[in-house]
Amino acid sequence: MTDSSLPRIQLLSSALANQIAAGEVVERPASVLKELVENALDAGAQRIEIESAAGGIGLIQVRDDGCGIHPEDLNLALRSHATSKIHQQEQLLNITTLGFRGEALASIGAVSHLSLSSRVVNAEYGWCLRENTTAQPVAHPVGTTVEVRDLFYNTPARRRFLRGEKTEFMHLRATLERLALSHFEVSFRVSYNRRPLFTLPSCLRSPDQLKRIAKICGQAFTEHSLYFKRETAGLRLWGWLGHPEFCRSQTDLQYVYVNQRMVRDRLLTHATRQAYGNRLPQGRHPAYLLYLELPPSQVDVNAHPAKNEVRFREARQVHGFIVRTLTEILEQADSTGTPWPAMETRLPGDAPCGSPLEVPICSQQINQDPPPKFLGIPHQGRLERAFPIAEAAENYGLYPRRSRTLSRKVNHHKSSLLGQAQAFVLGRYLLAENDQGLVLVDLPTAHAHLAQRRLRAAYARDHITRQPLLLPLTFKVSPQQAEWTEQHTSELLALGFGLHRLGPNVVVLREIPASLREFNLEQWLPALLTQLTEQQQDKLEETLLKEIILSFTERYPAPTIASPSLQEMNALLRELEDLYQNKPDLKVKPPWQTLPKNEIKKWFAPG
Repeated sequence: MTDSSLPRIQLLSSALANQIAAGEVVERPASVLKELVENALDAGAQRIEIESAAGGIGLIQVRDDGCGIHPEDLNLALRSHATSKIHQQEQLLNITTLGFRGEALASIGAVSHLSLSSRVVNAEYGWCLRENTTAQPVAHPVGTTVEVRDLFYNTPARRRFLRGEKTEFMHLRATLERLALSHFEVSFRVSYNRRPLFTLPSCLRSPDQLKRIAKICGQAFTEHSLYFKRETAGLRLWGWLGHPEFCRSQTDLQYVYVNQRMVRDRLLTHATRQAYGNRLPQGRHPAYLLYLELPPSQVDVNAHPAKNEVRFREARQVHGFIVRTLTEILEQADSTGTPWPAMETRLPGDAPCGSPLEVPICSQQINQDPPPKFLGIPHQGRLERAFPIAEAAENYGLYPRRSRTLSRKVNHHKSSLLGQAQAFVLGRYLLAENDQGLVLVDLPTAHAHLAQRRLRAAYARDHITRQPLLLPLTFKVSPQQAEWTEQHTSELLALGFGLHRLGPNVVVLREIPASLREFNLEQWLPALLTQLTEQQQDKLEETLLKEIILSFTERYPAPTIASPSLQEMNALLRELEDLYQNKPDLKVKPPWQTLPKNEIKKWFAPG
């Protein structure tokens, strides 16, 4: 290689360096919003107004009533590594602000059209600085306004990696909600596409704080969580701890803040999980809102470009403190009967909350039996009563259709895999006998596997039989889920679900796949919709949607019919045999256990 062809080291231009830095700081529009709101909070704002459009790609504007920026510092504010928050190296070890690097505005300005307007106290007017111009005087209240337009306009590759508008909007809202939960003293007014979205007044009193928490996390969370506060050796932990029965299939109700900074930290997550221990079923997650406070010198917030991870100087001490504190609270609640609100019985599926679907709000009670209460919420009745009786079990029943041939003795089936049904025991198991011994079948799981098979076959044929509900089910949902439902109505209908938006936060279910007729959709559908709306893509692939629906038929089994007949049980055994013998690659655990004759004989063998 000659000297002329040897690559030479050069200093990058400031524009290129800022675009590279933006790759770390600005992941998506929600990242921009986070940085701008954190700047407003650091400026001492008590009121923050946010306007966004087109998923934040078209516009993000944040206006605050903080201290403002001195006119002579406006140009400097848009340069890299320029900040008013730290000035000496020692301050890096004692950071008390949310921002400190001085690179957010420069990085954002490198990939967008950014304007900065501000006015300080006692100034007659404010100043506005736009890209490639000098600052101009402008009428402006005390505080700062940052306007970001056309995000990633000059980096089309980055823009192509963004999701659709609806998905980006959901990330914007989630970021705002997390920030609002860490600063109760600040009021937030939010608009989207020039329409008011929500307003959160400042709340210094506990009842008002609970209202904000209920608006973001859901009323059910506040009703089924316990407030606590513990302090020892310079560590302070307080917040709301969800009841173990209020567990989730997702980690969507886990909020942790360290010195008012929202974080996602493995150490804190592990400590919380360890405290709950075996109080949670496998695969379930607790709900909590935790605030950890400790001296700034004991925590390093400069551990991640997005500043959402931290390192503790005494990690073991912090971990132990959290485990001991939460374990003590949970044990006290277990032993003394501390009144977790209205907790009467276990809800097998997701407990309702405000972000995912909450509770059915249909007004008519369709079950004549005395309704039990789940999490203090009146149960709305068994779903099967809502279907036309004329098209009941014969066509779409939980058990296979009866036939005259099944009414005869079927002793010849004893030589088959699952044998011949003998009894229905313990309220959910089918006891059968074959040539090798006894077989115990878990009926709810068997029902789910068979329903999955029927639904999968219908999808493969592109022929879905939809079953209308006699009484449509209405659900209260979050605004994001209502919008998601409206966007995907046709796709859901093609898959058998007649789910439609009724209002800003209400959806109605009018049709379902016929093979799911017996499933308790009041429990099953909210968890399904939560799973679907959490997919980070604008257009859900039909195959993905199908697989999610199919998986839920296993996770939320159908109810068992009391005392099924021998004919119904034998018909189910035959269908199960057909499913597992013709599908050797089926990746699910068979819903039965066998007990060989020789094992039974050993129980009663002499001495």
